Amino acid sequence: MKQETSLPATGERADDGAAPVPFSLRWHRVRIGITVLLTLGAFALVGRRAYRLQVEETGRLRGMAEQQYLKEIELPPRRGTILDRHGAPLAVSVDVDSIYANPRMVGEQAPVVAKKLAELLELPTSTVATQLASPRFFAWIKRRVPPQVAKRVREAKLRGVFLTQESRRYYPNHGLGSTVVGFAGADARGLEGVELAYDAWLRGSRLRVAGLRDALGRRVFSEGTTEQSTGGHDVVLTLDKLIQFETERALAVAVKDVRPNTGWVAAVVMDPATGDLLAMSSMPSYDPNRYAQAKPGERRNRTVADAFEPGSTMKAFSLTSVVQAGLTREEERIHCENGRYRVGRYTIHDAHPHGILSMAEVFQKSSNIGTAKLAFRLGKQRLYDALKGFGFGERTGLDLPGERVGILRPPTRWANITLTNVAFGQGVTTTMLHLARALSALGNDGKLMRPRLVTRIRHGKGHTVREFPVEGRQILAPAVAQRMRRIMVGVTEKGGTGTDAALERYTVAGKTGTAQKVDPVTGTYSSDRWVSSFMGLVPASRPRLAIVVVINEPAGVKHYGGEVAGPVFKQIAQQALHYLGVQPDKDAAVAKKDRSKDPAKQKPTAKEAPTPEGPAEEESDSPEGAAEGPQVTVPDFTGLSLAETIRLARQSGLRLEVRGGGRATAQSPGPGPAPRQTVCRVSFRPPG
Repeated sequence: MKQETSLPATGERADDGAAPVPFSLRWHRVRIGITVLLTLGAFALVGRRAYRLQVEETGRLRGMAEQQYLKEIELPPRRGTILDRHGAPLAVSVDVDSIYANPRMVGEQAPVVAKKLAELLELPTSTVATQLASPRFFAWIKRRVPPQVAKRVREAKLRGVFLTQESRRYYPNHGLGSTVVGFAGADARGLEGVELAYDAWLRGSRLRVAGLRDALGRRVFSEGTTEQSTGGHDVVLTLDKLIQFETERALAVAVKDVRPNTGWVAAVVMDPATGDLLAMSSMPSYDPNRYAQAKPGERRNRTVADAFEPGSTMKAFSLTSVVQAGLTREEERIHCENGRYRVGRYTIHDAHPHGILSMAEVFQKSSNIGTAKLAFRLGKQRLYDALKGFGFGERTGLDLPGERVGILRPPTRWANITLTNVAFGQGVTTTMLHLARALSALGNDGKLMRPRLVTRIRHGKGHTVREFPVEGRQILAPAVAQRMRRIMVGVTEKGGTGTDAALERYTVAGKTGTAQKVDPVTGTYSSDRWVSSFMGLVPASRPRLAIVVVINEPAGVKHYGGEVAGPVFKQIAQQALHYLGVQPDKDAAVAKKDRSKDPAKQKPTAKEAPTPEGPAEEESDSPEGAAEGPQVTVPDFTGLSLAETIRLARQSGLRLEVRGGGRATAQSPGPGPAPRQTVCRVSFRPPG
């Protein structure tokens, strides 16, 4: 009988006769296998992803992360030093302390810390409290504080308050040479003067630091540097610190006698042989350590930035051109027309009438008429070419910002009266630097030098990376320059207009200048505003210094160049020559004899007043003798209403001519004594 075995529903018979594996068991094994495979696949994916993130893309991802919380911070570089010709520092960079706080660390003590910190830093308590109330981790309290203040803060040991060091520009001589050296701002960029002109050399490369920033992008702390900083180069100037000091000391006295707000004084001292600027200054001045507190006018370098009509100082170059052309000699006699000379419909005046003078006396007494007659021999084109040869109307080549070139119009635009005016310094403008440069050519035997302010630039380690050579060109025959120096000596001798500039042991070849300024109200020459100047070469026999002094708008009774600028020149020259050890070229006995004859050293009388230098005027505008006779005192109308001005003018017995409405903003003539018949012109503008 055949035996039959029934198979389970989920199983199959094994081939080898073993008991069949149940289907459920086999399915279970399949699922386990699938699970293992899936798990291994997941691990493989995770591993692959991890490898990609950790190995293949690590650089990119790190950069992305750092962009979110790290910033590359540029720290101001350490600027190079500015030195005078002997290595004395004029501008240096020093490390100073800045105060910052972690407001979160200060916490509940913020009111107490704010009060104490405000006392130490001399800040309003509310300002400090506002900084400490910030939810951030970092807040500047005060940057670049003085050492004594930093010491007090450090000793206070206030919770959450810290100090860090930053580089700061410091000017150890304070205001000395400030209008030339200039200043740098808080970000270590030059903003004025040499600091601006040579900023690329002085600044160097910035220091880059990777650091954290707070929510507003401000630096919290830094770690490490990505590159080494390159400090700025040192700039060596031609200035001589001592001569600069003596120049500014003389100017500091003179500036007390100029009109407030509009008056200024300035001086340039140049070495004629090289064109080196030994001193250059203008006042009022400022302390570059506190440049933000200075007025714009105090930061202005007047010696290059202000152009003015030079007046009679221009005669030195006009007459030199006539001599160079062989059209006159020192002993030639010239009729000066007793003080009045017609040129077309205009009349030229000499303030003091002269008859016949030698050419040398024309220069010594500063005769406009004699100069005009000689200039006519030269003609328009040749006078223009000669003045261009002296460098007027063109840039001097000095690397200082704001240099003016002045105005020297082409001769095609000259009338005959223009020729005469230009010859004695009207209708043409120039700067003190141009005058000093042209004067130096006379002292350097006819060779015109390019003004030089920087001798070299050197690396911080001391080796020179760039030098600035001496440059010049011959514009006159040496004999002509020497002859003119002999003529110019007469200006500071008896009978000259510049006796107050004479030195006891040195000969001085000089020239005075007294130019009327254009009145901004009337558009004509003012009767009480002047640019007074003196320029000279010392010693005249072998010049070591060329000095130009300008007094803009002297306020005292005296206003002639020889009177107000001459003494300033004398003081600067005397001290500078002594400092340089220059041997005197005048015998002491002769000097004493000359001094006893010098009218400037004798008791002055009305008839012995210094020879004034009158400008060319239209005959109807300036009648002779107008300054004599009864006088009135002109009040200061500035800021008054029209009614107040009229009432005050009536009380003063003064005639008025008014323009505009509102408040008085300008007047001519200015406050002070004036002839009784003077008509005072006052301009008004609406307030606001």
